[in-house]
Amino acid sequence: MTDVKHKHDSTAVLLQDFPAKHVKALLRHFSDSMKAFESGSWESCILKAGKFIEAVIKALAQYAKIELGNPRQFKVGNFTNKLGQLDASQFDDSIRLLIPRNCIFVYDIASNRGSRHDPTDIDPNKMDAIVVAQNIAWILAEMIRLSHKGALNPDNAANAVEGLMEKQYPDIEDIDGRLYVNREGLSATEIALLLLERRYPHRFNRNDLIATLVRNNFKEANARVAVSRVLKYVDDDGNGNLKLRTNGKIQVITIRSRNSA
Repeated sequence: MTDVKHKHDSTAVLLQDFPAKHVKALLRHFSDSMKAFESGSWESCILKAGKFIEAVIKALAQYAKIELGNPRQFKVGNFTNKLGQLDASQFDDSIRLLIPRNCIFVYDIASNRGSRHDPTDIDPNKMDAIVVAQNIAWILAEMIRLSHKGALNPDNAANAVEGLMEKQYPDIEDIDGRLYVNREGLSATEIALLLLERRYPHRFNRNDLIATLVRNNFKEANARVAVSRVLKYVDDDGNGNLKLRTNGKIQVITIRSRNSA
């Protein structure tokens, strides 16, 4: 619990321009959503993301000195409209347009894809959870960047967000850039997919991926076969540098769900 609190406190400092009350709430909901995502609890992931969005919009509104009014009458759509009407000469486009539009997208999924209204014909699913998790991570990274504009680039902001994903890579060890998967019973192909996800959004050179599998106690022949099998799940830039595609991310979710401790 101490480590978790330290991570939240550190990121709260990075969000110092925004109201502390709402920062605390959005960090809690972000962490809860990511935990649910990693455990394969799609509905919970989406529901917590909806709460994250509400806290984000409140933080942006208060930052822009827009009166929140009665909490019971708070509506995300109303405040995204008000944010869009802010003076462009005084407020960054991310405050006025980009973050609010992203928030509406996520909130619509949370409101209309089953996690809130329990419809009989549509269930929250993996694809919903994937897009929700990616979008709320972008929102948080952008808020961190804005809070340190000129001093923190987008990559560093994204790194700060990754530190909040407490269970994102609980079973992968990084020692001076050398990756080790600390799970038993996985095939070389499954481990290759986990390694590609760990490296995402950066590319993993095909020969380096083979060498990493060998370092993880697979024979070179098996490692080469495994890498050939994951090619349908990656984009190759033409030089053997691989990046995991969405269909590969779905495979990783299945692996983690099936083998969760």
